[in-house]
Amino acid sequence: MNQTVRELVDSFLDYLRKERNASEKTLVTYEQSLREFNNFLFEYSGGRDLSPDGLSEGESVRAFLVELDKRGNDRRTVRKKLSSIRSFARYLVKFEFLDRDFTGYISTPKAKKAIPVFVEEEGIRKILSVPANTAADYRDRAILELLYGTGMRVSELCGLNFGDIDFDGHTVRVLGKRRKQRVIPVIDRAIDAVRSYLKTRDSVSVQSADERAVFISSNGKRIIPASVYRIVAKRIREVSGVERKGPHTLRHSFATHLLNHGADLEAVRQLLGHESLSTTQVYTHLSVEQLKKVYKNAHPRAGTQKSGS
Repeated sequence: MNQTVRELVDSFLDYLRKERNASEKTLVTYEQSLREFNNFLFEYSGGRDLSPDGLSEGESVRAFLVELDKRGNDRRTVRKKLSSIRSFARYLVKFEFLDRDFTGYISTPKAKKAIPVFVEEEGIRKILSVPANTAADYRDRAILELLYGTGMRVSELCGLNFGDIDFDGHTVRVLGKRRKQRVIPVIDRAIDAVRSYLKTRDSVSVQSADERAVFISSNGKRIIPASVYRIVAKRIREVSGVERKGPHTLRHSFATHLLNHGADLEAVRQLLGHESLSTTQVYTHLSVEQLKKVYKNAHPRAGTQKSGS
């Protein structure tokens, strides 16, 4: 008996989990996208489960993309869902459920590159001047200093273990995307803030603390991204009106300020852990805008208007 698309989606997800060792986050993304696609197929075909042969021309995928647009999905979301469907199509071809990739003639919607949100340098100074009276205060200050001082991702910060920070060498080793390690220089302020926190670390929790994790929550376990988001958002909200107030805003600020002060784009790429230079280039727009601002304020005739002849 031929398998339906619905059954093959289950097989594909099982393949990703067992054979490809996909992360839980990836599995959730793929499952949500493919379940939504399969539910659409059921309605599109008049209330029946399709076999893989029903996908061969790709018309149903195009119809699905049109439906996503009608539902108000942005281009980034549509690209993510289409990427899941493409991976599923390649799986069907690889294991000979189909002769050809039914997504091959479907173009991917171009992503609209959003300009990163960042905090001005004066705002960062205010954010980092957080007073420390309790063990949790010392932890929060160390988190803020380390995020801005290195540009690391929130997941990288939460994953830090003792031994990852070289206090004498002023570096930190992080585990980035696709489990790639990189070493980032750390400024004195961040090193000092982490040292101060570690002296009070065990007082953050009344429970037994995680013996490996650098940053822990009040329950004694490794701190999670949601907790870091709340810490950062609270502090940014106090001093800035920027739209986005999470840890990534500090990462954007780190990159923007480096470029504004003349840092090399390739060096910033390596610090951020971007695989492609094009990903880092989005910050150059901000740097150009800063140059325009400096030029307008500094050039003796930038503010003068043309006089009539």
